[in-house]
Amino acid sequence: MMQDLQLQHLQQKIEKLLRVQDELREQNRTMRAAEAAWQAERSKLTQQNEIARRKVNEMINRLQTLERNSG
Repeated sequence: MMQDLQLQHLQQKIEKLLRVQDELREQNRTMRAAEAAWQAERSKLTQQNEIARRKVNEMINRLQTLERNSG
């Protein structure tokens, strides 16, 4: 009788641990997907920033050339 009760208690604990494991696995999957999305967004923004930097530098160079030629 006591052994059966202990066995049931142990079984309940194991089932609870398995549920927690499933929840954690799902949370981990969700977080990894979110991280991948953030990394993609970061990469896109880095590229856009580089393009903008190049354009600004080109404009500065053109303005400097215009200034030299008109001076």
